[in-house]
Amino acid sequence: MINKKLLNKILNRYDIKVKNYDNFILALTHSSYANEHNIESNERIEFLGDAVLGMLVAEYIYIHFPNLSEGKMSKLRATYVCENANAKYAQDLLIDKLLLLGRGEEISGGRKKEAVINDAFESFLGALYLTNGIEDVKKILSQLVFPHIQANDQVEFIDYKSLLQEYVQSETRSALVYKDIKKEGTANSPIFTISVLLEGIVLGTGKGKSKKEASQAAAKDALSKVAKK
Repeated sequence: MINKKLLNKILNRYDIKVKNYDNFILALTHSSYANEHNIESNERIEFLGDAVLGMLVAEYIYIHFPNLSEGKMSKLRATYVCENANAKYAQDLLIDKLLLLGRGEEISGGRKKEAVINDAFESFLGALYLTNGIEDVKKILSQLVFPHIQANDQVEFIDYKSLLQEYVQSETRSALVYKDIKKEGTANSPIFTISVLLEGIVLGTGKGKSKKEASQAAAKDALSKVAKK
């Protein structure tokens, strides 16, 4: 069972009150815990939360950055709605403290994995949307996410894949390809290695605890090399 006292403390910080906790219990149930207890995980509600987050951030950018083109708006949203950014928001919200994890995931440090807490953050927003509606979701984003966008402090949340894509498109029309190289570690704590290729040539290689993280690392490696040319 989730820590309702901590959950209410988090919600009170944003002047939010709830009477029903069912959606939040679902949102904080990781698949590892769900498998152990034969219950539903947060995967479906994460899908909803992801859509709500994306829409509200898009609305904020559209209203507050009237001179940005569609492409620049998309880039700005991708910078502040991505796995590492969402994981930071989740930690600021203390979502990592509320997660229900299976024994193996707990032992392997699941509460610190960006992929896990990114999903939990999106699921949490989905639960809040279903329980109280979109205005209460905005209350959280207005303090947690929108100030970062307004300040444009994107150094903390650099999207290397987008930057590499822009660089490549300025030089050629050929598409980048991200190729899985290998998967190491255990089922609960995998390490992925991914390379990014352009016309069959490896531009960079990176490792990460998720494929998203490894892809970003590969793009960062590629940028560090092409920038020197």
